[in-house]
Amino acid sequence: MDDHHNDKSLAIEVNDLTYEFPKSNIGNLNTNKDSSTGIGSKAKIGLQNVTLSIPWGTTNLIVGPNGAGKSTLLKILAGKTLIRKGQLRLGGFDPFEFSSLARSVTQHNSDINSYITYLGTEWITNSVIKRDIPVNLLLSSIGGEENQERRNLLVDLLDIDPGWSMINLSDGERRRVQIAMGLIKPWKLLLLDEVTIDLDVVVRSKLLNYLKQECVNRNCCVVYATHIFDGLGNEWCDRILHIDAGIIINDVKMKDVEFGDVKTDTGGDVDVSGGDKLIKVNKSNTLHPLALYWLNMDLKRRGTREEEKLRMAQRHLDWINLRDGGYYDASDDKLKQYFKSTRSER
Repeated sequence: MDDHHNDKSLAIEVNDLTYEFPKSNIGNLNTNKDSSTGIGSKAKIGLQNVTLSIPWGTTNLIVGPNGAGKSTLLKILAGKTLIRKGQLRLGGFDPFEFSSLARSVTQHNSDINSYITYLGTEWITNSVIKRDIPVNLLLSSIGGEENQERRNLLVDLLDIDPGWSMINLSDGERRRVQIAMGLIKPWKLLLLDEVTIDLDVVVRSKLLNYLKQECVNRNCCVVYATHIFDGLGNEWCDRILHIDAGIIINDVKMKDVEFGDVKTDTGGDVDVSGGDKLIKVNKSNTLHPLALYWLNMDLKRRGTREEEKLRMAQRHLDWINLRDGGYYDASDDKLKQYFKSTRSER
């Protein structure tokens, strides 16, 4: 992207974007078009009249209920969903424009995946990643050898053992591998859709700090949709977008959010009554700092992945020696009696 990207441009420019989901045959939806919008009057609308500008070097949070349109917006920004109404420009270019009259634009857009990274929840359900595949092979397959410094940093940051096999991993460990694979190649625009849901608080905290530094050091942009807000204060987030029913309800910069002691007539934790548009948020009572402390102590006790392997091997050896060729939780006589009683004699 660096060959084509002008840092004076915006990372994301969206103008009057409306998205309609593909029609369903269920319910006999009325498909008559509204002449002003070109959309079926009873069609399912994913996004409606969205206008948005996001600069480079920023970390942006998208919040909203399930079905609000967060994932739809991220998939459109990633070029995974074609739009019919509205305009979209990423880094100053239209990702859906492949005009033969604009060779430089066409070349730029043909390389769009090299600078935009989208990480969603679909990957974790892919049956392929649950097979007996070495993690180091997966990392190498998407540029790990060409980007060894970034690979090594991410392996350490996400606490990954390259010797793992995907078939033996938990959902959280698989998620770490997915994130590492997505971040190994240098990206410019990162779109995250609920990908930290399986991570423990330590790995999640390290990942968010890393992404913030990437935005600062390389003038990148992160757009992150999540329902988990622990650790996402004004130090990490530059801007919050609140979406509901496909419409941007609130667009708030973190400089307009103040954390402190809030007292409202209704006893709520948020005060939006200020005439200066300042939003006051009560300091929350959360166990996030305690959980973060405990899990960091766990990591110190565990040591490196190699030290953990040695301890596990010793534990297995100790168990074998204790068993001494017999069954661990029952005497041989008891087990013989069990097998004899559960099998019919001929």
